[in-house]
Amino acid sequence: MSFIVYDLETSGLDQVWSVPLQAALIHTDEDLRPLSELSLRCVLPAHIVPSPGALLTTGIRSEQLEQAPMSSLDMLGQIGRTLRAWSPATILGYNILRYDEEVLRHSFFTHLLPPYATQAAGLKRADLLIMLRAAIMLEPDAITVPVDANGKRSLKLGAVCRANGISLAEDDAHDALFDARATLALFRLLRKRAPRSVALMLANAHKSGPIRLLSSGDLICLGGQSALVPAVGVMASPGNAASWAALDLSIDPTSYLDGSAEEIVGLLTRPGPRPMRMVKTNAQPIVLAWEDAQHALPADRLADAVYNDRANQIRRHPTFQRHLSAALKNRFADREPSPYPEATLYSGGFLSDADMRICARWHEVPWDQRGSLVKHMGDVRLQAFANRQMFLAAPECLSPEAWRKGRDWLRERLTTEAEVPWLTLPKAIMEVAELRASLDPRDADRHAQLDAIESWLRARSDRQQLAA
Repeated sequence: MSFIVYDLETSGLDQVWSVPLQAALIHTDEDLRPLSELSLRCVLPAHIVPSPGALLTTGIRSEQLEQAPMSSLDMLGQIGRTLRAWSPATILGYNILRYDEEVLRHSFFTHLLPPYATQAAGLKRADLLIMLRAAIMLEPDAITVPVDANGKRSLKLGAVCRANGISLAEDDAHDALFDARATLALFRLLRKRAPRSVALMLANAHKSGPIRLLSSGDLICLGGQSALVPAVGVMASPGNAASWAALDLSIDPTSYLDGSAEEIVGLLTRPGPRPMRMVKTNAQPIVLAWEDAQHALPADRLADAVYNDRANQIRRHPTFQRHLSAALKNRFADREPSPYPEATLYSGGFLSDADMRICARWHEVPWDQRGSLVKHMGDVRLQAFANRQMFLAAPECLSPEAWRKGRDWLRERLTTEAEVPWLTLPKAIMEVAELRASLDPRDADRHAQLDAIESWLRARSDRQQLAA
């Protein structure tokens, strides 16, 4: 099994409303020897306003936003083709399951590409940050964990690399290729120093591993940010087989077993220690067999017999599992659906195979033939995305009415003063002012960078006002 190590640099921090601006992918063999390396950069899509804070962090200059060699559509298509070409493989990155993977999914979705391309047949997903947390708990002497200026543990990629002799200078961090190379180097080191932890966590890179442990009914060890707890899996969430309810057996279940469905769902959000956790089986959770990890439980752990007795109480209770099932089924029943198609990847239903075939064809034909395919798409979200891409990339292929609709959509998207979930030009200019106030007045370079970002944003705003 080979590995694909990747990293993204994006336009902002919100996974739904940001897009990749830079991507780097490294293909290695099973022994982590590089086979291929790919570095891509694209122009900023016209409807996206970049976060000034993100630009300040990554060092991407305003002129680079408009001078990259590829469009966003072209770069995302190249990423998808590369994943298919390098499969079978385990996809690996640093903090990708919480961030990069979500940005990539939503960007694929809005660009008419398969949203779950990184979970296609032959691919598994692993996160080096999660594996590092597991290794710190299971084999605490394997890796040097740095502390920040406040004496707190820091698991930032650059800090961990430098603490363990891997070169990643501050000036190089937040460049996709440098970060991908550093991730690969750190993975090599972790696999060498904590081979058992890495092997256990790689077994969880596919959802079948965690599901097997959670569905066994046996005692397991469940990991969070920094500690393991004794636990038992109870059931998958109705309607979402990848989300499993697990109970922390360090908390006496008699305090909640008799609760109603409403009281049970509150266990997930109540302050203090929470007896119930939802485990995402497709996100490489730290779920470990009892015999593999019980040695790393806290020193105040109870006897195994106590945990087994609590697990039996949960299994045998006459109403708990029925109430839990109802609680999970209705957990998001009162959530309002988003009126914006970009935010409906998870709430709007899976895309049909028929629509995906039309989307594949849409990418293959010339722009002047793509419009005729849109009416055959059954999903209105895809129709909206296709029309937007036509306006952004080939407005000359649109009818005058469709062009006017696209123009009005773009102007509203960039300049609206309404409360919307995406970043607009007015909000971005306000963010610049807030960042400037928080900077050290002596940091001339960063102030100059902010000045350039503000000038670029104001020029873009002026162009929209002139067009209006």
